Amino acid sequence: MFNEFIRNNPKNPVLITVPHSGDYYPDIFLKNMRLNLDKVRKIEDFKSNEIIKLIEKDSADFLIAKCSRAVVDLNRSRKAIDNNMFNKIILNSHVDEKKMISYGLGVFPKIILNENIFHKKLPASYANYILETFYDPFHSSIQNQIEILLSKFGVCYHFDLHSMPFKAVKNMKEKPDIVLGSNYHTSCSLELLNYIKNNFEKFGLNVSVNHPYAGGFITRNYGKPSIGVETLQIEVNRHLYMDEEKLTLRNIKYIQEIFSQIFNLFSYSSKIAAE
Repeated sequence: MFNEFIRNNPKNPVLITVPHSGDYYPDIFLKNMRLNLDKVRKIEDFKSNEIIKLIEKDSADFLIAKCSRAVVDLNRSRKAIDNNMFNKIILNSHVDEKKMISYGLGVFPKIILNENIFHKKLPASYANYILETFYDPFHSSIQNQIEILLSKFGVCYHFDLHSMPFKAVKNMKEKPDIVLGSNYHTSCSLELLNYIKNNFEKFGLNVSVNHPYAGGFITRNYGKPSIGVETLQIEVNRHLYMDEEKLTLRNIKYIQEIFSQIFNLFSYSSKIAAE
């Protein structure tokens, strides 16, 4: 379940994904949940899809998740499963992202604000249903669209959009408005990263690179510059567009205009960068 806006005849190789903006909670999740929904919603990248609202539909392809990341985290490996959450072993093979699982933040989040989300262990059918209904279609569409853009242009510039809580950067000397994650310069070229960085800085925004976020599963999994796929994670500080306590939008037009300027006038080319 996601919103898909795919161009019939793309003019450029730009793909934008938004995996954490969803606010849909299926019944199978709600009936097993022990926490108040208001508390669970704190994990959402609240309405981060609104940030790209003014980007023209012919300027990029868009894949926007509708299901909440509290239900399934699309920015985790499909194998980032905590078997202890279930009444039987879900994954017998190698488990990925063990560190994130230890924090209760695997593909099925387990803990929010130090509290368990669920009443008790979940049935195996729950895991299969969630993965097959929400996780697999989203990632299949990412892969499919990357292949389409690669075939047409020889490259794909893939931007994975997120929002970050202010508390994540409050102890940094220079608090970034934007964090660009390139998995430590392995998921996209330095030229593309600098192009995006310079564009944000032109609007007076403070930009950090790979700190405190270097990118998640989507960045690591899809970014393969050697074959022409450049994936860059963009984290937007929530103080720019929302009230985190009240979960309401605030002054979002400013950041919407910035994103529209950058992507409606997108002019980066790997051929020009190489010259």
